Amino acid sequence: MTSDDSGAQNRRETRTARLQEKAREGGEARADYEATQQATEDKTVRLKALRLAKEQSDKEADKKVNKKAGKKADKKK
Repeated sequence: MTSDDSGAQNRRETRTARLQEKAREGGEARADYEATQQATEDKTVRLKALRLAKEQSDKEADKKVNKKAGKKADKKK
């Protein structure tokens, strides 16, 4: 009976170790996923800020061009 008890205990220990390993790997995978999501979100925010700044710059440049075109038209008259 002692060998049966030790065999059952070995199986329990093996199963427990396997479950702990899966839990650790799952935690690592979750951390990797969250880090990737955060990096994507950070990149999206940065790119949006760059896009908005460029759009604002383009609007200002268009205003200057239109303003100069208006002055040239007035001088020709």
